[in-house]
Amino acid sequence: MAKNKLTFRAQAASFSWLELTILFLGFGLLAAVPGLIYSGDWQSLLSPFAGWYLLYCLLVAIGFALLAAWQRYRTFAKPLRALSIAAEKVASGDYSVYLPPVHRPERYDYLDAMFANFNTMVAELGSIETLRGDFVANVSHEFKRPLAVIKSYSEALQKDDLDSETQAAYLATINTAATDLADLVSNILRLNKLETQITQPERTAFDLVEQLTQVIFASDPRLDEHQLELTVDMPEKLAMMGDPDLLKVVWNNLLANAIKFTPDHGTITLAVKAQAQHVAVSFTDTGIGMDQATQTHMFQKFFQGDRSHASLGNGLGLAMVASILKLVHGQIAVTSEVGVGSTFTVTLPR
Repeated sequence: MAKNKLTFRAQAASFSWLELTILFLGFGLLAAVPGLIYSGDWQSLLSPFAGWYLLYCLLVAIGFALLAAWQRYRTFAKPLRALSIAAEKVASGDYSVYLPPVHRPERYDYLDAMFANFNTMVAELGSIETLRGDFVANVSHEFKRPLAVIKSYSEALQKDDLDSETQAAYLATINTAATDLADLVSNILRLNKLETQITQPERTAFDLVEQLTQVIFASDPRLDEHQLELTVDMPEKLAMMGDPDLLKVVWNNLLANAIKFTPDHGTITLAVKAQAQHVAVSFTDTGIGMDQATQTHMFQKFFQGDRSHASLGNGLGLAMVASILKLVHGQIAVTSEVGVGSTFTVTLPR
């Protein structure tokens, strides 16, 4: 459906030199009549000097009309015309528009404030458009990988000379790719819901230690698969107020991240420290670690610092962690050293 494009320059102008001149000429003539009446000599209206007097009044009125018209055009009509043209460019998708202030800084008024707000709005729109383009590009890239696997293996299954064992392996690969694709869609929808959530998270009483224990049990198969040792340092019970469903996503992603980047036979430590007003949960691994550049971008959508592990995730886990912690007023701190390991510490209000 095509969009209707508004062309501001084609509309009627809000300022007219002719209308303003006629207005001032009319007032000039009206101003001249009382002077003639005040003279008390009605015959003076027919005097040759009356014509010069009227001409003088007309010239003065024209001068005032021109001065007032120029002042109005310079301080009102011209800036608004520039604003309308700039708005038309932005509506067409040009976010490089910039409106300079009308006055010097010491004489800023509401027009300068409006232009500054307009420039800020355009800059934000440009930033959002850039993020949207990057998001679409990243989503397209992440979708291509499992779809390519499904397509190639489904074509291979159409061959007649495949034995049952090979067919089963191909079907398992297709199933894994389909699962990855479904997880990607679920994570994108969940992240979008988190970022656009308006209502406050729930606040219910729950046992944090019990919740972390459930997360560990759910991760046992992956820990055993990579022969990883999990060390736990937490109290027997820790009651707190919060949104258990959202926090469970945080713990699942942080533990999965530690498993993902820790080599076989490595160690992962989960520690919980309770204070009067806060609780700190840390995940420490003996994995590959991260450099400073990776730490700077690791909470961005689809960012994966180590591309060798790209097949094990979609780069949305830590982005969801950051969004959830922002909602529940929590904080996360990261310390890491390449080749040594990383520690993610989450601090939550109790």
